[in-house]
Amino acid sequence: MSIPEHLIDKVKSIPEKPGVYKMKDSRGNIIYIGKSKCLNKRVKSYFQFNPKSNKIKTMIFNIHDIDFVVTDTHLEAQLLECELIKKLKPIYNTQFKNDKKYVYLKVENYNKSNALSVTLDRENEHSFGPYRSRNLLLKFVDLLKNLYPLKRYGDLYNFNYSPLLINMKKEDFEENRQCLLQILSQTKYMNNFMLIIKEKMKEASSSLQFERASYYKDILMALEYLYNLNKNNILKDRKILVGDKIDDGYKLFYISDGNLVFKRKFYNLTAKNVNKFLSEVKSLKNNIDCPKSEKNNLDFKLIINNELRTNPLISTLFINESCNLKLFVNNLQKI
Repeated sequence: MSIPEHLIDKVKSIPEKPGVYKMKDSRGNIIYIGKSKCLNKRVKSYFQFNPKSNKIKTMIFNIHDIDFVVTDTHLEAQLLECELIKKLKPIYNTQFKNDKKYVYLKVENYNKSNALSVTLDRENEHSFGPYRSRNLLLKFVDLLKNLYPLKRYGDLYNFNYSPLLINMKKEDFEENRQCLLQILSQTKYMNNFMLIIKEKMKEASSSLQFERASYYKDILMALEYLYNLNKNNILKDRKILVGDKIDDGYKLFYISDGNLVFKRKFYNLTAKNVNKFLSEVKSLKNNIDCPKSEKNNLDFKLIINNELRTNPLISTLFINESCNLKLFVNNLQKI
């Protein structure tokens, strides 16, 4: 597949820089938004292979024009892509568009029907989330019912599978409730619960109880989803200074509880400059825009969290009284 003649000059003008590209149809409607570390290569790639998906083929056929926005860093490209998709909701984008459907897991007070439920809003302090995977969690809540009541023994849990749901007495319900709160709020206890589920799955498989083994596997899948989100969240309640080396200098970001609240570019970087940057953050504290709604903000937090965990070309510093700004600058300059 070759680049359409009317797009050749436009594609040539796209730089090999990080940023966001916007595909437009013949009416000027934005039909797709993407991001890349190298805009030129990414955009060209659409016309250099024959996609298997009919949806992608149709999208490429309808591309009449391409706009782009260059950013200093890949992190900014990712955040801008997310923001634009949420705002414009292009027809061929699927991710980031439906954050209103994100859900919470709520540990219920005593009732005869539900110990755990999936809700659309955070209802109290015993609500956990928000989470993207609504269907996975709905299934998880339903599957757990066959294990109730959960009972705690030290740091471990005891339970038995029952094909018929057990109506728990109030005392059993309360113990089960405390177990759920512990498992959902602390990765240590969730990991312990997962280990028991894995053991049960192996036992069922060894006994040729494949349907039961599949049941435990489905529970484990949901637990791993929750566990990985909790374990990998390095941002919660923390203030972090992030530095990224760019072509013509350095970019500093100030992250607070997973939110990007301030950023600035420096052509030269010294500990004095970093100190000045932090002082600006402090002086602007009361004027920083309030974060978006919790659900809307989830995608931005996940992007930032993932970038900090996986990008070896950035330097991070957790802000506290003993943080070493000179070491932060030296590490960033060595990248």
